[in-house]
Amino acid sequence: MVVSLVTGLLGVKGMLDQRSAEKKAAADRAAVGKLEARQFVNELFLAKAQAIDASIQRQRQATDIESSNIARFSAFGREDRSVAAFLKANRDRVGEDIENIERQSEQIAAKYATQASVAYKYGQNSAAGMRATSNANFLGNIYKLAQEINPKTIDTVTDFFKKTT
Repeated sequence: MVVSLVTGLLGVKGMLDQRSAEKKAAADRAAVGKLEARQFVNELFLAKAQAIDASIQRQRQATDIESSNIARFSAFGREDRSVAAFLKANRDRVGEDIENIERQSEQIAAKYATQASVAYKYGQNSAAGMRATSNANFLGNIYKLAQEINPKTIDTVTDFFKKTT
């Protein structure tokens, strides 16, 4: 009888330890989902910063080239409408390049925002699934333990608590 009582107590302790470990694993999975989401958000901001840098570099390059072209045309003594049209066409191309850089940046930002959302949701949903599995395991283990307890052991424990109270 004492053996079955000790076995029962060890069973309960094992169940509680297992449940605690499963809850910790679920919390860890949720935390990993949050960290992955933060990493994607960081990538998003990095991509935006790189796009801004690329736009600035393209604008500087265009300004340098335009200054060089103006100097060349001036050296040749040309300052007519064809020169103005040539410079305007170059400015238009630079504007298109910068628009393309911005469009690509928005596409990359949308991709990272989606990945961040999915990583966060996956972590939360995975943790919820782990918690549900933990609860089911715990209840199943309690049921199995209850079936294995000898009725005489229950009577002895009940009598013990009645005498001490």
